[in-house]
Parts: sequence; structure tokens; C-alpha cells
Amino acid sequence: MECIANLIDKGSVESSRYFLSRGTVLEMLADRGYDVVQHANLVSSLSDFRSRFGQQPNHEALGFCVSHLSNPSNTVQVAFAGTDTIKMTTVMEICSRIVDGGSLKSLIIILQSKITSYAHKKLMNLPFKVEIIRIEDLLINITKHVLRPKYEILTDEEKKALLTKHSLEEKQLPCMLRSDVIARYYGLEKGQVVKITHSGPMVDSHATYRCVA
Repeated sequence: MECIANLIDKGSVESSRYFLSRGTVLEMLADRGYDVVQHANLVSSLSDFRSRFGQQPNHEALGFCVSHLSNPSNTVQVAFAGTDTIKMTTVMEICSRIVDGGSLKSLIIILQSKITSYAHKKLMNLPFKVEIIRIEDLLINITKHVLRPKYEILTDEEKKALLTKHSLEEKQLPCMLRSDVIARYYGLEKGQVVKITHSGPMVDSHATYRCVA
């Protein structure tokens, strides 16, 4: 009984949710090519997270900004929204926490509640890309599942070579919607091509391609 008791998490649910979702965001940005090492090393475990942010974390303190490894001027800001409905005032507060709007490529907002239509419109009209992700969708990293295939994002040159090799036009490739969970995870835009490699002990390795529509 004592061994079982030691396995029970006695911390708050809020801190656990924030820890898991923040960890998935860091993994997601690393897979997109951003430098997240500094932020990832600070809180490598749930106990480290709680020591740094507490049992009832301030959502504003969880945000961070990272630069792309191949282009440091390309930055992404991550902001965690609280549990209250996202209104225009909330949007202004989030915008005030942006580190460098001039080089910002994308703002990722982790949502826990509803968002008003006016606030959503304001966010979509900002001069950089805004991604809104619900915290529930970040509690696990869907790309790390053992049964998931391998995903690779083709460069423009690789895409062109693929189409030329098979004498295809872009519209002839099978499509992947921008709303697809994988497209959202990698932040893909219309026209980008994903190579999907399936492999396993029971099947030979084979690749398929999808074009984001």
C-alpha cells in the first residue's frame, strides 16, 4: 500500500495540466526547428515545474519566446490564457507581453475557455500569424505515439523535385486539410507537402505524400 501511495500525484491538477501542455508546445516548436533548449532544460520534470511555478501557476509567467535555429530573426511567442473568457481586453493584455513584434512570425495562444467573436477577429487581424490551441489538445503529443508514422516537411526544392520526378501537378497530390491535427502541429500552410513514412515489424517501409489544402 505504501508503494502505491507513493505513485499518487499529490499536487494540483492545474500545475499538471500546465506542465504537460507546456512540454508539448516545446516539443512542437522543436519539431518546427526552433531553439527551445533553454526553456526545456529549466523544467525537465513535474517537480521542477512546480518548484519554479508553484501549485497554482500564474499563466502569464508560463509564456516564452523562441527563435528559429536557421533564422534567429524568425521568432514565435507563446502565451497561455487564463480560465476567464477571452475578450478584447485579454487580447490587448496578451499583445502587451509580446517581446519583439517586429520580428514575430507567429503568436501561439493556449486557450482554456471560450473566446468572443470580437476577440477572435482582433487576433486574426494582427500583423503576424496567430495560432489558437486548446490546452486539452496539448496534454499528450500525438506525434510521439508508437503507432504514428514518421512525418517530414518537404522544402520547396524537395517538393519541386517530387512533382518533376512523377510528372505531377500540385493539385494531383492527395490533400491534407490545414485543420488536420498534424498540419496544425507543424503549423503548415497551404501548398506545403508532407512525406509520411509508414514502417513497423509487420509491414515494409513505404512513403506517401500529402499536400496541405
